[in-house]
Amino acid sequence: MSKLIMDVVASLASKTRESDLINNRLIIFGHILAAFGNAKTEKNDNASRFGQYTDVAFNSHGETVGAIVTTYQLDKSRVVSQGPRERNFHVFYQILAGADVHLLKSLKLQRNAEKYSLLRAGGVYKIDGLDERREFVITKDALDVLGFSTAECQSVFQILAAVLKLGNLQFLPKTNVDGTESCTVLNEHEIHEVSELLECSDSKRFMSVLTTGLVQMKADLMETALSAQEASRLRDQLCKALYNRLFTWIVAKINSCLSYSSSSSRTYLGVLDLYGFECFEKNGFEQFVINYTAEKLHQVVSDMIMKYEQEEYVKENIAWTLVPYAGSNEVCDLIEKGNHSLLTVLDEICHKDEVTSGEQLLHKFSRYHPQDRNFLPPLERPTNNVPMDQFKIRHFAGTVTYSSQTFVQKNMDMVDHSLAELIYSCRHQLAKELFPDGNPARTIGKKPVTIATHLKVSLTSLLSSIANRSTTLITCIKPNDLRRPNFFDEEKVKHQIRYMGLVDQVRVRRAGFAFRQSYDGFLKHYKMISQLTWPTWDGDPKDGVRLLLLDLKPEGVMPIEYVFGRTKIFVKYYETIHLMDELREKALENIAVIIQKTFRGYRSRKSVSTSTSAQSSSHSSKDSSARPAPGAGRMSKLLMRSLYNDQHSSISSSMDSSHSVPYAPYSNNIIYPSAPACSSGAGGGGGIIMAPVPPPTATATAGVASSSSPAPSSASPVIFARPIVPAKMRNLLSQSSNSIPAALGMLRNKPTPPIRRAMTVGDHLGSGLGPDEAAKRITDFFKNYVRYKFLVYLVRHLPSMSPIDQRWPPSPSWLLHTNMILKDIHHRWRCRYYRRRFDQTAICRMREKVVASSIFYGKKVTYSRTVPHPFRGDYVRLRQNVKWKKLSLDTNDQYVVFADIMPKIHRTNGKPSYVLAVISTNAFLVIDQRTMIIKYRIQVSDIARISVSPYQDEIVAIHLRPGELFKRKGDFMFQSTHSIEMVTKLCMVIQNSTQKSPEVVIASEFPVHFGSSMVLVHFKADQSTPEFTPEVTPPGSVKISRRSNRMEVTASIDK
Repeated sequence: MSKLIMDVVASLASKTRESDLINNRLIIFGHILAAFGNAKTEKNDNASRFGQYTDVAFNSHGETVGAIVTTYQLDKSRVVSQGPRERNFHVFYQILAGADVHLLKSLKLQRNAEKYSLLRAGGVYKIDGLDERREFVITKDALDVLGFSTAECQSVFQILAAVLKLGNLQFLPKTNVDGTESCTVLNEHEIHEVSELLECSDSKRFMSVLTTGLVQMKADLMETALSAQEASRLRDQLCKALYNRLFTWIVAKINSCLSYSSSSSRTYLGVLDLYGFECFEKNGFEQFVINYTAEKLHQVVSDMIMKYEQEEYVKENIAWTLVPYAGSNEVCDLIEKGNHSLLTVLDEICHKDEVTSGEQLLHKFSRYHPQDRNFLPPLERPTNNVPMDQFKIRHFAGTVTYSSQTFVQKNMDMVDHSLAELIYSCRHQLAKELFPDGNPARTIGKKPVTIATHLKVSLTSLLSSIANRSTTLITCIKPNDLRRPNFFDEEKVKHQIRYMGLVDQVRVRRAGFAFRQSYDGFLKHYKMISQLTWPTWDGDPKDGVRLLLLDLKPEGVMPIEYVFGRTKIFVKYYETIHLMDELREKALENIAVIIQKTFRGYRSRKSVSTSTSAQSSSHSSKDSSARPAPGAGRMSKLLMRSLYNDQHSSISSSMDSSHSVPYAPYSNNIIYPSAPACSSGAGGGGGIIMAPVPPPTATATAGVASSSSPAPSSASPVIFARPIVPAKMRNLLSQSSNSIPAALGMLRNKPTPPIRRAMTVGDHLGSGLGPDEAAKRITDFFKNYVRYKFLVYLVRHLPSMSPIDQRWPPSPSWLLHTNMILKDIHHRWRCRYYRRRFDQTAICRMREKVVASSIFYGKKVTYSRTVPHPFRGDYVRLRQNVKWKKLSLDTNDQYVVFADIMPKIHRTNGKPSYVLAVISTNAFLVIDQRTMIIKYRIQVSDIARISVSPYQDEIVAIHLRPGELFKRKGDFMFQSTHSIEMVTKLCMVIQNSTQKSPEVVIASEFPVHFGSSMVLVHFKADQSTPEFTPEVTPPGSVKISRRSNRMEVTASIDK
């Protein structure tokens, strides 16, 4: 609901560049809070597991200047435990589904959510209709918009990954010699990976802190071994603390992004979105806190709507009969008021460090509230049927049964100091920032505030802020529990209406008044709808309101619809306010018209005065004999319009007739300045003659009339259009000025051009524009027209969407540079469109293909065959092998990049022996394919370079850096049917690990170290020998022989 309200606020606020940025952030930050704070519950797929209050600030212009977000009581216990058919927070599933392969590898995560204990509890991994991959992209974009740097985003993901990995820790119980219980970590590799994620240099210390505890013995602290159950509790405590503090840090970061100056804010809008009432099969401390918050809010709303409103009527001397209503005061007093309230008793037990069970806590509750009808203790009343560790409370929405087993532990909300010191000692900057209490330099003060105390203080501050604001309540009614549209469960809807007190509220609203406002404010808002109060009213505001409303009686506003109080006017129906608002809108429109009319009259009078002065000055300086004949200017305009119609028709027909050469018809037409004898009127106004350029021969081009009058040689031609004026019309124009109307009659029925800008030429001519300027204007228009026709032609003849399509429509020579720019823009756009269709898998495959191309293109014979086939990586389904799973845990090689069975070339005689070659993200492994025993494990950082031949022998040589394995064995040679893929993926793994591209040698001869000796490997492609021709032996067959320090490899090649 709060997200919808923020969308409306952002769309309705005034728009400026700065406010648009704030509005976008207001819209987007809700998605981040939903990702980190919302989860699927039994009754809601997107339930908010925290309370939120957002204070939006506006300046005096109605522009959004910033906001402050306050959150209340995140349900952090959900991190380690969920009920049946529930999920953990959304962000965990988003990162597993949406992160690319490289990000997952850097976070040491696997895409399968079932691999993580913290996500398995509820048994639900997906939500119907929710695309987790798309949601992750939106979350990353939102973090970017809100100013989270790339390093900060990576740190957030590392904290989330550490939480998931910590949840997988398993503790094996064991009994010591002295009979005490202790435990060991069953899966130590998870500890090592968490240490790497949090940059903890000592993973053994990490393990020790989780399996040992500190006990106060007199003045000293002594270490003691923890049982498996206690270690699991400590692990869960760390998971919850990491996530809860990360959520708080994200909210603080959002607030810094939305911060604003108090001097720039004038108005505030607060949006409160708190928990709804919750009642599940099993309810614990979290539901108790949530329902207590809902109870307090219900009490405030009831008092605000029912109590305060009725008190206001009495205060304003309005006749009123009090309407009774049911409140939540008794339940709130039971929970929070007095020294014996439930929260007070719970805090006392937490501060005494007593080991208190749920039964002991309930015993104290029952002793202090034996006769309270809203509290039902266990077995004190035989009719209650309440178990020993449970109790019931009658809330406003119904009776809820709570289990008290973990009330004390969850209320304390403490993080073991050894855990805080451990995380603070890590080099991970964000982790260190989340645990400042682990700083050894800080003194350990008093115990932290309990959740109950913190919640009471937060709610008191929140409700006092609400009391000082004008509030509007939005009540949501759930139609059914089946999540079906257009279906209302009548009993459920009635129950909600009843416990929300909506019936009492409607009763008060019906008997009361829908609108109230002070006399001064009401008069300022509506004074323009009556002539009695407009434009100003200097008397008593109450008298002004009285006159205004009496004046509206003909409009339908009757005296029965409003009542005058001591300081306010009360209106009974909203329809009356709507009618007055409509009258106000009409009055404002009339006022705006009067203002516009007055200003336009003033501007017109000023313009006329200025132009009259200018004309008087111009007439005094002109010779009277230079004035044109009456009507000549108008005739010139009409003539130019008709001429334009004619030439435009020719242009359109010629350009549409042929798109292969769309601009050829205009290349032979020019404009010349006219002789004075050809002017349309006497004087110096001047005119133009439009004539075609003579062709190379004496005869004119077909369809183009030649001009009888020669063109001045000094004129500069400007490319214009096709044949201009028909001969019959030119004869009429040459006779006299009286023939102009006849000539116009010939052209009167020409079609009106679509581009009206051409008609401005006549305006320029009529106003005394010179021939050169007129020719320039017409040429500019023509060029714009040619540009327009070229763009239309280009749109109709665009090439296909394939990025390799090199076709592109031609253009005029003077538009060649622009055409090349458009071609480049279009090519970039379709390449981007082509890339956006790729999913993450396709992107990874394309990246591998690009790397392979950079290594082998034009250098290796077999490369072209591999281009159309995607790289599979695991050709032996090694990831599903049970033996490999156990083996990889010991060597930290779980992530398989490439695996295949291939011959390993023996160093002495060149004979092949088949092995299983595996490339993981950390090492290159040579494994016995039968026993699954690792024969050699080569760290990727120990690989110096890779050598292959340019032929189709498929042999790969892996050269090692000097070291122990290099001294014993030297380099390795393999023959793989997927050599291109093997080398490509090995190069990518080495680059990811060492941040440096490995050297790849492609040559027909290179040296290889075999132990202490160096052998020169020589490759040759042979087609002469019968047994190695392609017809006899398949391509890729090789013959290997070694003589002394030289090894020859003969490979067949394709003809």
